[in-house]
Amino acid sequence: MKTSQLHLKDKKLMEMEKLVDTNAKLEEYMNRVRQENEDYRARMSKHAALSKQLTSEQALLQKNLQKESKVNKRLSMENEELLWKLHHGDPLGSPRQLSPTSPCHSPPNSPHFPTAPPLSPR
Repeated sequence: MKTSQLHLKDKKLMEMEKLVDTNAKLEEYMNRVRQENEDYRARMSKHAALSKQLTSEQALLQKNLQKESKVNKRLSMENEELLWKLHHGDPLGSPRQLSPTSPCHSPPNSPHFPTAPPLSPR
């Protein structure tokens, strides 16, 4: 073989070796990127499950908050009604469910008698 042909074949062989090396590096990079992709998918799946759980917990807490708000509003209205009756006299005269130590059972000149201004019923 001629020297020029040998030189040309050497040059092609070096190019092929360079391509094999580049190909190996690209495969390594591709495998690393695939692994990262799988990791991200797993994280996304966990985040989706957590988000779903938190959403259902939030809905339950919101429902409980609404129930408690209704109870608090009702109790507040009952309290206001009882205070109004206390200051204006209960037309039915029924101190139902009040303990003997409550201010309703104290005489008007007693230190336990409330002196707050009367509240209007709502």
